[in-house]
Amino acid sequence: MSCYCFINGQILPVDKATIHISDLGFLRSYAVFDFLRTYNGKPFRLKDHSARFSNSARELRLTLKYSEEEIKHIIEELLSKSKLKEAGIRLLLTGGYSPDSMNITEPNFLIILEELSEPGPEIYKKGVKLITYQYQRDIPAVKSTLYLNAIKLQPLMKKQNAFDLLYCYKDEVLENPRNNFFIFKRDTLITPKENVLLGITRKVVLELAEGFFNIEERKVYVSELKVSDEAFLCGTSKRIIPVVQVDDYKIKEGKVGENTLRMMQLFDEYIQLENKN
Repeated sequence: MSCYCFINGQILPVDKATIHISDLGFLRSYAVFDFLRTYNGKPFRLKDHSARFSNSARELRLTLKYSEEEIKHIIEELLSKSKLKEAGIRLLLTGGYSPDSMNITEPNFLIILEELSEPGPEIYKKGVKLITYQYQRDIPAVKSTLYLNAIKLQPLMKKQNAFDLLYCYKDEVLENPRNNFFIFKRDTLITPKENVLLGITRKVVLELAEGFFNIEERKVYVSELKVSDEAFLCGTSKRIIPVVQVDDYKIKEGKVGENTLRMMQLFDEYIQLENKN
């Protein structure tokens, strides 16, 4: 299936799009992005993703010349041309072509449509294992393209049969490389709030949990992992995935918890309702 992208005012097949090698995104990983997906062919929470993308750009002093409404129309045109049943949508703003490989010039703006990759059903039924790793991202509130640790540690994850990393810094639990992390203590839902990227799926989870569970957004300590009753991660393409093991410790005896299943149900119902609107 052909995929298309938008690059600096043009819509092209992805294999025809080019960026000059002097771009700071290529030379210095100086670029921001955001990633959203469609449900039933409609972009999910585009307003939230656009706002976060704009904030990331401002933090890195990158000028985004397109409004939320303009971005929406471009995405609609890309979806129409690509004819994907469901798609991943990547917004990308780079540091632009730099004469000295350090100073920002004119940013390059791209919107890239991708075939959506989702975990298999067994992941949601059985849950996953995470392994902890001491790391805190630079400027956590910015969704940058720098994923050095996540990529470097792929062999370690495979060796330990882990689904993902769980970043910790000193004694604090933070986040996954591409997802947010939650624990349950009885009927209280707890998630880190500081030094993490505030995900859009995280925002939806907190909205849905209100009225069903007590909610705490606060520092979460590594020591709490062994006294938590349940855990899960959430993200754009993964939705909500139960976590049943962290390192060598099994949460809830390695079984998916009822509160996590309830959150998964609430999320699925919300998606179905959004599709009808």
